[in-house]
Amino acid sequence: MQIHEAQATAALLPFDQLIPAVAQAMRDLRDGRIHASPRTVLPLPEGGSYLAMPCTDSRYAVTKLVAVTPANRALGAPTIQGRVIVSEAVSGTPLMILDGSVITARRTAAVTLLGIETLLGQAPASIALVGTGSQARMHALAMSERWPGVELRCVGRSAMQSKLFAASLSEQGISPIKALPLEQALEGATVAVAATTSLSAVLPQEVAPDTLIVGLGSFTPQMAELPAAQVRGRQLWVDDLQGARHEAGDLLQAGVDWSRVHPLAEALDGQTALRRPMLFKTVGHAAWDLAAVRVALATQA
Repeated sequence: MQIHEAQATAALLPFDQLIPAVAQAMRDLRDGRIHASPRTVLPLPEGGSYLAMPCTDSRYAVTKLVAVTPANRALGAPTIQGRVIVSEAVSGTPLMILDGSVITARRTAAVTLLGIETLLGQAPASIALVGTGSQARMHALAMSERWPGVELRCVGRSAMQSKLFAASLSEQGISPIKALPLEQALEGATVAVAATTSLSAVLPQEVAPDTLIVGLGSFTPQMAELPAAQVRGRQLWVDDLQGARHEAGDLLQAGVDWSRVHPLAEALDGQTALRRPMLFKTVGHAAWDLAAVRVALATQA
């Protein structure tokens, strides 16, 4: 059994393979070819949590184990650490262990990019990216790799934070990139992506109807980084409908009619007509981890 740390795990997950793999996983989950149980959460000392997310298909049995330890922040250590354990489904033979944080970051970005391409029907010209954390950084890297020449407009909590984030991305070879106030970043933007852990809306109440809104940062009922007016007034898409009902605070706090909410799998195969304005909310699913495992094993072979 091979053990892959962060850098090696990332090398096994190129986005040009990961994005279609996520699309296939969405179809497989819809059609009953992937099985996953609800996430298990157990308490750890000092306010920590231990999470287990299992998932299987006909070939692989996958479990992501994540330790969330807020006390590590004071020690300068990572607050989220995880591993993805992969076994052969038929025999149970262990196959590999992958870095859980890298798996989560890259498959989350892949879901976002898949949603944008599917709902727009083409590559975006410009993206307003709100947030400067690790998820925002991974999304910027994925977007520049997938869509060379796309204009990224970075928005942080302050002008200085925006500039520092944009400068750090430029050092990684990402261009064109701009650090802008939120209002300017949204002007004429093809997509507005919120990648924050905010408890309240980080986008304004008014967003142009031609701008696709994507929310990926909030993941509990108490978090809502998207304005309720936009949630109520747009055609709603999610990566996983069942998970969204329990975790998508943006939608829950807006009191949405769940009959209006569509899983992205419906758009992949044209089962539901697209109608602007649109909003795409992601909450994550163990099946997307399985998609990453499929890619890693194929890349390694």
